[in-house]
Amino acid sequence: MTKTSVLLAATALLVLAGAAAAAIPDQPTFHRDVEPILQANCQNCHRSKPIDISGMVAPFALTSYEEARPWAKSVARAVSAKEMPPWFATEEFHGVFENERSLTEDEIATIVRWANTGATKGDAADAPAPLEFRDSKWWLGQPDLIIKLPEPLWVGDDVVDWQPSVYIEITEDMLPKDRFLKAIECRPGSEWVHHVVINDMAPSGSGDELSEIAGKLIGGLAPGSEPALHPEGFGTLLRTGAKLRVNMHYNKEAGEGTGFWDQTEMGFFFYPEGAVVREVQNAPIGLLDFEIPPLEADWVVGMARTFDRPFSVLSLLPHMHVRGVAATFEAFYPDGRQEVLLDVPKYDYNWQVDYQYPEPRHFPAGTRIEVTMTFDNSTENESNPDPNKAISFGLLTQDEMALGFMQWSWDDEEMPGATGGGGQ
Repeated sequence: MTKTSVLLAATALLVLAGAAAAAIPDQPTFHRDVEPILQANCQNCHRSKPIDISGMVAPFALTSYEEARPWAKSVARAVSAKEMPPWFATEEFHGVFENERSLTEDEIATIVRWANTGATKGDAADAPAPLEFRDSKWWLGQPDLIIKLPEPLWVGDDVVDWQPSVYIEITEDMLPKDRFLKAIECRPGSEWVHHVVINDMAPSGSGDELSEIAGKLIGGLAPGSEPALHPEGFGTLLRTGAKLRVNMHYNKEAGEGTGFWDQTEMGFFFYPEGAVVREVQNAPIGLLDFEIPPLEADWVVGMARTFDRPFSVLSLLPHMHVRGVAATFEAFYPDGRQEVLLDVPKYDYNWQVDYQYPEPRHFPAGTRIEVTMTFDNSTENESNPDPNKAISFGLLTQDEMALGFMQWSWDDEEMPGATGGGGQ
């Protein structure tokens, strides 16, 4: 490289650095600089009437200066550490998933500088129009059908980790006609509801062994996972007379007076009558037969599935328990190409993120999807309840799971018209 080219390169870097610095005001104000960032990334959870997502409730609101000002330093620390917003995919996937909730380096620097320069309010005329939130306990709006657990469940004082299953038949009174579901949203009846898994006990049709045993997964709730509607034209068929198994998971500390009653609700959202809908499969690429040795800090579990038909993927969700620390999804194409679909280097059991594509991603027949998960069963893992114990697959929190959930549909499957729809 010549001296002239080195000088030009250095000049270009200085210009870029100057432009980046100019993008961050010397003294940011709340209304002009910080409020737009909070609206786009934080206020959906941090508001005056926050939604309870399986015990994950925003502890304070950020919808006004008066609410945000006392928490300025805390917010700055959380965004600097990239603990908030909760998003765990690597930077290379910025812009890939529809529900991404991450901040740019300039946005982080703006919030930090605002907090460190007095957290000033600024001119109210600079404020963006306030966001309007539904005045509803339901994240997705008012459901078409609401079903409660048939009877309240008593979770006793001595319970620490309990997973009862409740069976509910979808009667004609509830559902006069078969309908395609856009979504199911669960509203826990207690802060100690850890998760809800809803299976239609009819065969899933996914071709996955785990799903054929458990039934067709049609909805649920997990810590930190926001309810979401399927993309337009994709849904799950719910038939009149279906038998649903609702697996509840309660997790709390034992002790006198800690018992409670729970009657969790489930909200069903349907397509209009006559809608043409492609059936969604929701099943894991998983492994049941594995064991993590005691004190092992870097134990890798791999699993894969080859799809013999063309298919479209809607979302990816890695699921492990408290020893899980990292996960990747990778596609191996029949022409020899390979592609990392998702890389989560810092998995957090408390935030079960479903990484949703803005449009379904098409894959050819013969594609193999590999899921790799890494576990830390050592003393260095602060979440590890017993590093001296070998760990295998199990339902309880202190057990482990290695499940790479995917929502997808078969591209070559006929798309029948919906036989029912609309509201109740």
